[in-house]
Amino acid sequence: MNIAGLLPILLLGVVFWALLIRPQQRAKNAARVMQNQLSPGDEVSTVGGIFGIVRDVDAATVDLEISEDVIVRFDRRAVNRIVRDVPAEEADLHRIGDEEDEDGVASGASAKADVPAAAASETDEVSDTVDAPEPAR
Repeated sequence: MNIAGLLPILLLGVVFWALLIRPQQRAKNAARVMQNQLSPGDEVSTVGGIFGIVRDVDAATVDLEISEDVIVRFDRRAVNRIVRDVPAEEADLHRIGDEEDEDGVASGASAKADVPAAAASETDEVSDTVDAPEPAR
């Protein structure tokens, strides 16, 4: 057997491992470490694009508050990244709907709540009466 003939194949294998396999292993390891460090109060994003605040964590699942008093259970592996890391002692201070702006108004309120009902229905009627142009055939 000629070792010189196998050298390019071995070199190609090492380059393949260094450029493709190793970075993927590092990314998986980093994701696993991040998912193990989840704690109540952390604001996270899921792989599906849902943002929420961690309320409870166990070995396999994480409970996320995605809206005021709406808690959804996810598989722990569904958490994609931590958006904001909050110490566990301050977790209850970061509830959705409890945040207030400088005027003392809760920011969890809907933007449509500030619009009178008559004005909101007028804008809905206007958008319903506008006809979209037909696509070219």
